[in-house]
Order: sequence, then structure tokens, then C-alpha cells
Amino acid sequence: MFTKEDVEVLAYQRYKSGEDYEKSVWFLAELCVAINKNVKNGYDIKPLETDNLVLLLNENVNGELIQPTEEEVKTLAETIYQEHPEKSKLHFFIAEKQLLLDEIKKILKEHQSNC
Repeated sequence: MFTKEDVEVLAYQRYKSGEDYEKSVWFLAELCVAINKNVKNGYDIKPLETDNLVLLLNENVNGELIQPTEEEVKTLAETIYQEHPEKSKLHFFIAEKQLLLDEIKKILKEHQSNC
């Protein structure tokens, strides 16, 4: 699992990249929807507090990540945009969700190779 320091390092790298606000909002929405589609109660997961993700995978996840549709991402992106979080917070949220999704992908890959 990743640490708070991992999140901070990735958030800082995102900050240095200079990505514009709208792209950051869209990317956060993509990450959140992908997590939610692949993990039970995905929106309730606390990335720095969850240690056994394999137990949280949805039953319909069959070795590959279920990808979100553009419409699902758009709906969430609009909600995030309306809430207008500070860009620094966006970087942090993206970093933790990105690391969490990487962990989910790792678990799926391990699960697939064990089957």
C-alpha cells in the first residue's frame, strides 16, 4: 500500500506539471468513477486507511478494470467543477485516487495470474 508521503510526492509532481484546472477536474472524475465501478462503495474508501482492497472488489470485476463511460465521467466532472475545490486540493485528491487505482490494478493483475 502507499503512504501519505507517496500522495504528497505525486501531488507535488502534479502541481509542477502545470495541468489546467478543467483537465484536473476531468482526471479526478475519471479516477473516482473507475474506482467506484470496480470497488464496493468506492466513493466511501479512505485511500490512506484501506489495507485489504481484494475484499472490496466488486464481484463483476473479472481480472480487468471496468472502465467508466464518458457520460459517467462527465456527470461527476460537472459536480466537482461546481464545487470548485482549490487546485492544490485537486492535486492531492488526484494523487491519492491515482495511487489507489494503481493498487486496485495491481490486485487485479495478481488475482488474474492466480486463476
